[in-house]
Amino acid sequence: MNIEDFKKLLHRYNAGKCTEAEKTLLESWYSEFEFQKLPELTNDQLAEILSIQTALPQRKIKSLIPWISSAAAVLLLCLSVGAYFLWHKHHLPQAAEKYTYNVPPGSDKAILTLANGKKMVLSANQVGKLAEQGGVVVDRTADGKVLYTASEKQDPTVAMLYNTLSTPRGGQYSLVLADGTKVWLNAASSIKYPVAFNGDERKVEITGEAYFEVVHNAAKPFRIVAGNQVIEDLGTQFNVNSYVDEPLTKVTLIAGSVKISGNKENIILKPGQQSQFPSQPTSQGFRITDNADVAEAVAWKNGLFKFHKASLQTVMRQLSRWYNVNVNYEGKIPDVEFSGEITRNVNMSEVLDILSYLKVHFKMKQNNQDTTITVTE
Repeated sequence: MNIEDFKKLLHRYNAGKCTEAEKTLLESWYSEFEFQKLPELTNDQLAEILSIQTALPQRKIKSLIPWISSAAAVLLLCLSVGAYFLWHKHHLPQAAEKYTYNVPPGSDKAILTLANGKKMVLSANQVGKLAEQGGVVVDRTADGKVLYTASEKQDPTVAMLYNTLSTPRGGQYSLVLADGTKVWLNAASSIKYPVAFNGDERKVEITGEAYFEVVHNAAKPFRIVAGNQVIEDLGTQFNVNSYVDEPLTKVTLIAGSVKISGNKENIILKPGQQSQFPSQPTSQGFRITDNADVAEAVAWKNGLFKFHKASLQTVMRQLSRWYNVNVNYEGKIPDVEFSGEITRNVNMSEVLDILSYLKVHFKMKQNNQDTTITVTE
């Protein structure tokens, strides 16, 4: 796309004839770049850009990541390669690629494994009693949570029974434990927990990613085993990212306090801090980030992908989990970074359309129920 094509795109925008991808792209370009960063334009071209400014909502445009509203609720992922891609060599990205197959976004689905080994497939439509174990009733509420409630028959002296809630790729779910603690599970994640907390501690185990709102009880501490570390609640809301295919386990504290133990080291986090610990056994210890991007850490819970200087592989791992697709790479992996947001509620083809505007190319193939995305040079 040359500057004349860009001018035509401006005209289509003002006439209301842009596609959603073009509209999102153009609005993001406007928000990301200040006029002094642009090449020399004609008066007509500047007039077109100024007319876009008038049409856009008023906001601060010096923010690192633009917030843009569109009909599809899609926000362009902005490319960062050390220079502004938009005006690099005075050329614009080529038109987005088209894809034969459409992969829908993930949804509320999970498998609940009861203490007796029975597996229950949970969907978004189930409401009511699911099971009763050791005097604890398991329900699915109308707002989509699995809820554990101790009944009058519950005997605190019996041996603890354990359940496991697992989400597949393309799934998410939430539950309320017997002590009232709320848990949200991201895609490809699991949590193992007692049906009732009868001992002197409340211990659960997770894989993948989970967000916790813990009911604090100093007499009965709440502990989470995530990979090779243990997280202890001290009155807390926090996010744990512990995927085995990610290089680091990250704990991001939103409110309260947590104590984290790993590799014979103990740390305590304050709100707004994030701990990073190697996912694989190593002699390295914790790294703490002050003023962490909390919004980025919990974006998944709020229905968003949010990135800041993320590699293409990081982006594709998240897409793979949420859209239940396999990702391969053909040739050299593009050395690019992404910052920005995009809703998780759109089909994958819309996400790939936006990424392909940024000169990342894909091939999509379906075989029975499996979809494979190949990233090409």
